Amino acid sequence: MPEYIVHKGTRVEPANNTLTITKVEGATRQTDAAIEAFMRGHFDIAMTLAGAAEGMLHSTSGLHMSSFLLDLVPKTEKTGWFAEINRQRDWLKHAAGPEKLTLEEWQAAQMIARAATKLEKWTPRMEEFKAWFMNEHETT
Repeated sequence: MPEYIVHKGTRVEPANNTLTITKVEGATRQTDAAIEAFMRGHFDIAMTLAGAAEGMLHSTSGLHMSSFLLDLVPKTEKTGWFAEINRQRDWLKHAAGPEKLTLEEWQAAQMIARAATKLEKWTPRMEEFKAWFMNEHETT
């Protein structure tokens, strides 16, 4: 019999006792959950989930939303830009590093874009995120 978490008198029960998924399904679920966290301003959770999703899959001929944002970054700054996002992603999953870190919206958005780029098929939530992302970074 499974154990249940009791919090303030409420019994929490998982919907299932097991979950079998493919790498693509896992990455898709994590990217969707990252977008949900992003919309709540939980950039740490969004970056962690998106980073995990990105790491689950090999590069594809996907929809390449992140390449759009790369075009906005001056060529001389691209290496530092990737390094900063990767540093923050790694800080969130390892004990090393400073005690505090400030995460910004654009960093979490880019991490989600990188994860989505590796997926061949997008969910409606990802399509909505893409529309917001492209609108936010539209150049005039």
